[in-house]
Amino acid sequence: MFSLTEEQIAFIENDIKVRGITSPDLSVDLLDHICCIIENSSDGYRNFDSVYQETLLLFGKKGLKEIQDETNRLLTFKHYYIMNKTMKISGYVSSVMILFGAIFKFQHWPGASMLLIVGTFFLTVLFLPLLFILKFKSTAESNRSVLLSIIGFVSALLICVGVLFRIMHWPGARITAITGAVLLVLGYLPVYVLSVYKNTTDKINATATVILIIAGVGLLVPELSTGISRPVSDSFWRGVTESESSLAIITKTNQAIYEREANFASGSDSSTIANLKLVHAKTNELTDYIEAIKIYLIAGSEQVTEEQAKKMKIDELRTSGGEQVVMNLLDNQNPKLSVNKLKESIESYKGLIMRLAPKVDLTMLETGTLTVYGEPTTWEVANFEQLPVPLVIFNLNRIELAIKSSENTALNQLR
Repeated sequence: MFSLTEEQIAFIENDIKVRGITSPDLSVDLLDHICCIIENSSDGYRNFDSVYQETLLLFGKKGLKEIQDETNRLLTFKHYYIMNKTMKISGYVSSVMILFGAIFKFQHWPGASMLLIVGTFFLTVLFLPLLFILKFKSTAESNRSVLLSIIGFVSALLICVGVLFRIMHWPGARITAITGAVLLVLGYLPVYVLSVYKNTTDKINATATVILIIAGVGLLVPELSTGISRPVSDSFWRGVTESESSLAIITKTNQAIYEREANFASGSDSSTIANLKLVHAKTNELTDYIEAIKIYLIAGSEQVTEEQAKKMKIDELRTSGGEQVVMNLLDNQNPKLSVNKLKESIESYKGLIMRLAPKVDLTMLETGTLTVYGEPTTWEVANFEQLPVPLVIFNLNRIELAIKSSENTALNQLR
């Protein structure tokens, strides 16, 4: 069997160090391993240099340095493989869930919100942090590369959360996503160009990365910056105005019934008149409470006084926000006005109508679990939670119109 000389062994030992092997134990193991391969594969006819080069090819494209990097990961980052596997699984699961969640959302199928929320949770809580940690720990990176990883992680996290908030119509979506986009363009791209693009030999992939980032941000920002389209906005406000008109008409109709019955009070049953007055009083009490909530919402979102809010017409409201004012009602932060009190008042009113006029249909005043796009939703979420003020006022108009309609039906039954 062919045996290496001491000079050849010394050459291999020195070359191992030159190729980036810094660990003494690993250097000894590689030296022994390489020497054994050369001695077993050499036939005595080929020269040492050719056999040595062929042996080095057995260690892969990155050569011995990859073994040193892998050893460092195992020594300093014991859970590398578990985290790497978790990162891959969470990445696949989150991307599939977000994809199907978007499809379900577009088709208005049940389960869309859950898929999007859980998918984004896995993406932002598992995949992105693990990707950053593994990227940070995998190699001895320069300061620029570390900065690049940090900026990329933060910007990706902000964009993902912002887009989810935008899809779910939660507050803070626009500022969160735009902050991430600005950080990506003004922070990530300059560092990427300085640290990666100029030094890489694969200019095609580097150029594609830069173009895709710029194009992606260019498509994202206008979508986040624009509100509802003008035709949709006009259609919505037309519906709000029509509901106000319908409410005014049925209020006049009900008032006419009361006045007519009052004129004939002497010939009517006293209990009937008493019931009519009771329904009238409770209806006005409940609708006045709703009007007070609407004034509170307008004043808070438009930054005007309550007196000014009372004078504002419904079609003068052009705000697209005000979610925090709505949340104050949900969180019972206003001692006089709250969603819970409104719900209790509606249930009390329904009890009165059912007692006096059992045949009245009170379906439109349901305050329990509702079905929205095939998904079970609470009354609070469907009408108030995370909704802009104009839409909440529209919902309050619907509730008020349902109350007046129930009153009208009850009056006709009690007469």
